[in-house]
Amino acid sequence: MEIQPVVRYMLLCEDWHLDPENDRRVTIVGLISNIYALDLPPYPLRYREMCVFLVLTEGRGRGEGQIQCVFEETGQRVFQTPKRPISFGDDPLEVVGIPFRIRDCMFPFPGMYSVQFWYNGVMIEECPLRMR
Repeated sequence: MEIQPVVRYMLLCEDWHLDPENDRRVTIVGLISNIYALDLPPYPLRYREMCVFLVLTEGRGRGEGQIQCVFEETGQRVFQTPKRPISFGDDPLEVVGIPFRIRDCMFPFPGMYSVQFWYNGVMIEECPLRMR
């Protein structure tokens, strides 16, 4: 039985920065929960860039992580990141920050989306995102 990491936080944001004096301190810039389309026509909407910042714990060994975004109404996956390796140290209580930067996100319709974190092929956490 494979042990999955626990997600303490999953934040959708505009950007993030490491503190140059303390690499364990992260500043999150511009939390995202709603995105408003301003162009005419508003959809499909290309969102230039967003970040998903994960804080994981209870991880063991190595695995692969990926972000997927699904349109709730249809269950259609609208974008996904490439899989990337995630390594945990020897201490399962260690807290690990994992950033994903996603460019040119395409949203075909207004409505509710689910931004999901997948680890080794299993969805571990999801965060709602409303497109207006």
